[in-house]
Amino acid sequence: MALVIGVVSQKGGVGKSTVARLTACNYAVSEWTVKIADMDLSQGTCTNWNRRRLQNEIRPMVSVEQFVNVSDALKHGDRYDLIVFDGAPHSTSKTLDIAKASDLVVLPTGVSLDDLEPTIKLAHELKKNGVPAKKIAIALSRIGNSDAELAEGMEYVRASGYHLLDGVLFEKTAVRRASDEGKCATETGFKSINEKADVLVQAIVNRVEEVK
Repeated sequence: MALVIGVVSQKGGVGKSTVARLTACNYAVSEWTVKIADMDLSQGTCTNWNRRRLQNEIRPMVSVEQFVNVSDALKHGDRYDLIVFDGAPHSTSKTLDIAKASDLVVLPTGVSLDDLEPTIKLAHELKKNGVPAKKIAIALSRIGNSDAELAEGMEYVRASGYHLLDGVLFEKTAVRRASDEGKCATETGFKSINEKADVLVQAIVNRVEEVK
């Protein structure tokens, strides 16, 4: 059965699809067969991104498919090494289904209270509904240039008691432009940006190993 990583959020605009694509691509680099289950039927962000990736012949290849139900996506578990769920851009009843099915559930968030408060609220709801706290990990994403704001955001997550993943995704034009070409955040044209994103994805890999 495939390893399952869920990437979910309480609200849109926190880098959820960016984290899902980053995770999928970097497992694929290690020759894992990977499926992204795109649960956002209205926008299909990962589906559209993968079309651009295929058009530009970018390797490694990552399979992306839209699904209505979590159970339908899991039926592919015997054909892939990893399934990455890219949840809807807001919390739905399927968010809990994704979290319960996942070996690790990643909640991306910015560092403003507008992002942090609903993220931790979602983590509490998942825990309340039977998802072990150790399987919930917070990823800091779409980070600006303020070191003080970043430090405050990190402290907020740590105070919540949930696992804060090492590394962050910075809000960079290069990351957006890479996405426009069907690339992930470690495939930009800038080594320093790729290295910083790689810290986060390696933290996801490490956390999966710790909680399995």
